[in-house]
This record gives sequence, structure tokens and C-alpha cells, in this order.
Amino acid sequence: MQSVLEAFARGNILSEPRSYKPDSHYGRTVEVLVGCEEKLLNVLGSQEKELLETLSECQLEINRLTGVDGFLYGYRLGVLMTMEVFNGKSDLIAAREGLVGKNIP
Repeated sequence: MQSVLEAFARGNILSEPRSYKPDSHYGRTVEVLVGCEEKLLNVLGSQEKELLETLSECQLEINRLTGVDGFLYGYRLGVLMTMEVFNGKSDLIAAREGLVGKNIP
């Protein structure tokens, strides 16, 4: 069974849709990528096109795996930082006031 974090990272649990502006760095890079791919496909034979397609699919899978791993690592690191904040809760003003562990409206 997939963890909630993995399902979220793989897009099985969606947050807000993400978009980009065509005139952004990301948008311009995508345009260059698409242009290069079109030019390359025009000069390749059928065997080379199959090889390029396999290469592209493998690169996409590596990017997906790297993205999931980076998301999980970053999320866990954030949780550890949050835990550290609460582990040191005796230093907080609320602890000095005797409010830690009490329900505060």
C-alpha cells in the first residue's frame, strides 16, 4: 500500500492545479525543448526515433522518481524541523506561563 505522502507526490492526491506563464523561464525552456525535439525528429530515421523515444521515456521516469524522492525527503525534513520546535517547547513563552499542554481558546 502506498503511503499518503507517496500518493500525493505521484499526483494521486491533488492539491491546486499548477500552471506556468508562457513568458516565464519555465515556459521559454519548454518552447526550446519542443523546438529541439521537432528538429531532431525531422532528421532521424525510424530506428533512431525509437531510440530517442525510449531515452525520453526513461528520462521521464527518472525525473518522476527523483521528484517523488525529493518531495518525500523535503516533507520529512520539514516535519523533523517542526518536531524540533515542539521538542524545545519548554523554551516557549507559553511554557513559562504554564500554558503548554492546556487547551487555549
